[in-house]
Amino acid sequence: MQNIWKNISNLGINEAGNQLNRRTIVLTNQLNFVMLISMFLLFVTTIITQGITHMVVSIGTLRVAWTLLLSFLNLLIARYGLINLSRLSLIFLPSVVFLLVPTLIGYVQEEDFTYYPYVVIGTSIIPQMLVHPHKEKFLYWFSLSYLFLLTIFIDQIMVLLGKPGMVEPGMNSYPVVDRINTFYPFYKIAQIGLFLFINASIYYLRRLNFRFEDELKNKNNALDLQNIELKAQKDEIERHKDELISKEISTWQKLVNIIAHEIVNSAIPITNLAGMTAQMLEDDSGAIQKPEKIGEEVTEDIHHSLRIIESRTHGLINFVKATKSLTDIPKPNLRKILLRDLFERISTLYKAKFKETGVKFEKEIIPHDLFLQADLELIEQVIINLFQNALEAMQNISDPRLSIVARKNESDHVQISISDNGKGISDEVLERIFLPFYSTNANNSGIGLSLSQQIMMLHHARLEVSSSINKGTTFVMIF
Repeated sequence: MQNIWKNISNLGINEAGNQLNRRTIVLTNQLNFVMLISMFLLFVTTIITQGITHMVVSIGTLRVAWTLLLSFLNLLIARYGLINLSRLSLIFLPSVVFLLVPTLIGYVQEEDFTYYPYVVIGTSIIPQMLVHPHKEKFLYWFSLSYLFLLTIFIDQIMVLLGKPGMVEPGMNSYPVVDRINTFYPFYKIAQIGLFLFINASIYYLRRLNFRFEDELKNKNNALDLQNIELKAQKDEIERHKDELISKEISTWQKLVNIIAHEIVNSAIPITNLAGMTAQMLEDDSGAIQKPEKIGEEVTEDIHHSLRIIESRTHGLINFVKATKSLTDIPKPNLRKILLRDLFERISTLYKAKFKETGVKFEKEIIPHDLFLQADLELIEQVIINLFQNALEAMQNISDPRLSIVARKNESDHVQISISDNGKGISDEVLERIFLPFYSTNANNSGIGLSLSQQIMMLHHARLEVSSSINKGTTFVMIF
């Protein structure tokens, strides 16, 4: 029933029209539909009653049928876009079909003198609801004048044209008319007063409504402008933020080059130590001494020197590799990635680890066919880095939980959220978390998050983080 009401209400609506026109169309259709249902129920009830009492079908029953047909035709022509014709028909024709036509052919019942004027007064509300008094002045005042005159003269028209014998055989006059005539001026003044009071009240309320709507529209326009300004400011802030991140990464790339250069320079003492160790194995002429001529103390010195060289060389190699990873990221190979495939790869990769650590893992994609234009391997590396951090943060947590969720945000950007319920990150650490080589873990190089941020920048995307101590951390990848 709700769908029927909605479909009937929207008959003939033009999406290009303004809101006021659409509202008038909807109200016209709804009034026609209500009149259709009311007349249908009245018609069915009358037919059933006449069938039970064996009465013949009267003109009164026919005028219900005519009004029913009029309502149906109004909805039909609205269906084909003739909404103005449907509206005019609703304003003027119900009173003609229901009141004037039966009166013109002489069908007037005695009780009609009592309720006809009030039917006209009730009908006068229809143009009040469907016609704008300021934008359609002629139609507004013409329709109300027509109904006002009908209120004044309807009973005179019935007396003039009504034929009592049509309804009650042998009757030459209406007794109710003689009774009404004894106080007719007061009777008519009451009807006119009621008509004027109702329509003046509705007119006043509609003026208030129009004024409030104009004020609301102005305020909405002002709010829309503010929203546009705020969005522009937000975009500007994000642009500046991206610029700052880009400059920060550029600065750190330069710093990394300097560090790499310094590492090479610091390797010189290792080379010198290696040369000195080699000299311990040589005699004055530079020839290699036989093992038996090398003393125990020299042997210990050589072993100690070699161990130092080995240790420092491994440290330098690892550091150089970590440093190089920040400046040697390949250009992304963009292609369509179905996120369900990406998530499945990650799930398979960490399945054993989750089982081993007891992590409850959840994944969700809304909608199921959501996709990205990105480099699969690089984005996968970012997610792996974030998973590794999450697993470290959830160590010694009684009920570790990790989730990855993909959906579109209110700005229609795809975002991937990775959340854990680990120990969380302090505000002080959050401020520096994306800096290269920064880590609160002594066994961590501090490269992962900085590398992830740079990968996101190469995709013209960004990586954001929020965290609460002892509640968990959420990283959001926004594309």
